[in-house]
Amino acid sequence: MIERPSARLILLDSQDRLFLFKVHDPAVFDPAYPFHDPFWVMIGGMVDSGEDFAQAAVREADEETKLPVVDTPRWVWTRERHMSWRGRDVLHKERFFLAHTDRTEADTSGLDERERSWTRGHRWWHADEIAASTERFEPHDLGTRLKALLREGPPKEPITLS
Repeated sequence: MIERPSARLILLDSQDRLFLFKVHDPAVFDPAYPFHDPFWVMIGGMVDSGEDFAQAAVREADEETKLPVVDTPRWVWTRERHMSWRGRDVLHKERFFLAHTDRTEADTSGLDERERSWTRGHRWWHADEIAASTERFEPHDLGTRLKALLREGPPKEPITLS
C-alpha cells in the first residue's frame, strides 16, 4: 500500500466562512464509504519531500487559490484512511490546519491540469450552511466539526477524525 501524507487547510475568511472546492473524480473514493458523485473538500494536497505538513497546507493555498494565509496554521484534526486512488490502494495520512485569510477573491489559475479536470467549482460556506446542506462534504461531518471548532477554538492536541 502506498502512503500519501496530505495537508488540508481549514481556511476561514473574516466572517468565519470556510473555502471549499467542489470536486468530482469517480476513480478516487473511500472503499468503506464508496461515493462517486461530486463533493466539497478543503484546500490541500500531498506533502512534498522535505516539507512539513503546515508548510504544505500554506503552499497548497497559494497554488490552488492565491489566497494568503495571514496567521500561523494550527493543527486541529488528523485522520488516516484507506482510499482507492485510480485503482491503487493508498493510505492517506491527513492533517487539517486552521488558518485565516484577509481576502475572499480566489484565483484558481494555479490549479494543474489534473486538478482542473476534477474541480467543478468553489465557494465560501458558513458552518450552518454546511450542516444544513444535502450535498456531500469531506469529512462527512464537516458542518458539525466546524461549528464546534468555531465555538470552542483550536484543541490543545489534534482531534482524530474517524
